[in-house]
Amino acid sequence: MYEEYRTRLQGTTIDPNTFLSTDYFNHFNEAIMLFGMLPDMPEMLEEIDLWKFHDYCEHFQESGLAFADLAIELYPLAPQDLRVRLEALVEEMRASIEAARADFHDLLARHESNTLAERAINCSLILQRMVDEGSAIVHGAVGSLDQAAIDSMF
Repeated sequence: MYEEYRTRLQGTTIDPNTFLSTDYFNHFNEAIMLFGMLPDMPEMLEEIDLWKFHDYCEHFQESGLAFADLAIELYPLAPQDLRVRLEALVEEMRASIEAARADFHDLLARHESNTLAERAINCSLILQRMVDEGSAIVHGAVGSLDQAAIDSMF
């Protein structure tokens, strides 16, 4: 059965060993890009507010990708330890984005643009490291981002 799946996933971003796809992180790359633009364009906070979290399957349901159905079908077959790690990391990313949004609104209300710029860049860098960690999980590697680095965003 797994060999049949491996044949079907050729030409996709689904890893043949873990059955997970790095494409999911494009969802977070959008937020990272917006955070990176925020220092020069504070009005981008409106776009950040429009960003909505989607879990792995929701992302693929809405992606329009040719292999979306396969990614959803394979998700439950991915090694449980990797799914658990991925889901925990994704939850950290979601919570970090939501906390950053609230922080950025507060900083804008207080007209603290220098602090906003610094925190937005720091947040985008930390989220990018989390995407890199997620990509490693998708490809079967293990490791974790230091919690102190995550906490330093705020």
